Amino acid sequence: MNKNKRKKKISGFSRNDSQKILATDSSFVVKEAYNSIRTNLLFTHQGEKCPVFIVTSPTANNGKTINSVNLAISYAQMGKRTLLIDADMRNPTIHRLFSIPVKNGLSEILAGLTDNISVSKTDIENLSVLTAGKIPPNPAELLASPRMDKLLEFVREHYDCVFIDTPPVNLVTDATVFAPRVTGYIIIVRADATDISDVKYATDSLKAIDANIIGFILNDANTSSHRYYSYYKRYGYKYKYKYNYNYNYNYDYR
Repeated sequence: MNKNKRKKKISGFSRNDSQKILATDSSFVVKEAYNSIRTNLLFTHQGEKCPVFIVTSPTANNGKTINSVNLAISYAQMGKRTLLIDADMRNPTIHRLFSIPVKNGLSEILAGLTDNISVSKTDIENLSVLTAGKIPPNPAELLASPRMDKLLEFVREHYDCVFIDTPPVNLVTDATVFAPRVTGYIIIVRADATDISDVKYATDSLKAIDANIIGFILNDANTSSHRYYSYYKRYGYKYKYKYNYNYNYNYDYR
């Protein structure tokens, strides 16, 4: 019984997650970690007008969504018009972190229920959010649709950078449909929680579709995490580790 309760707790949205959002009063170490990650990312898209990054993880509960949010905030703090898209339509949470209504989001746009892209401005300057919308029965099919191509084309014209939070790559295929459409993938791994075999399976799956894996973010890194470092070194990937008010406005999608 206790085990089931614990499972339910860690697999759902935690009220404490909002306290992990990058802010001016965040610790120096946390802010510098994200600054370092941002600097590395800036070198991966030289010359690209609006890079689009997919943030995913091998399995659940790796800190994927919090890192999506904080990476977007880090870019926004640099003065870049940044859009954060919640493409985890199976388990959307970003709207809760920013207290944004979930309706009229990504699922409605991709399903053709609306022709307007309705984004929410946050109380963080330069940061806007496109919520996941209502949970659809066919997320992978919607993300692979031509309307997703039109959406990406549109946001590239109106923003300086886009981060897309997607479901774990080992659980469903949603994240893989973006491979030919985006700048690259950022994989979130949690030290002492994510199994190395899961990390390898995720990277092999993405490499099989010629996805550009930009690097890893290792959460909860500590002195016992050497096995992750050796894995990244062996596979030649770069990595870094880290330790609302709003209103809506519409764009004509047609």
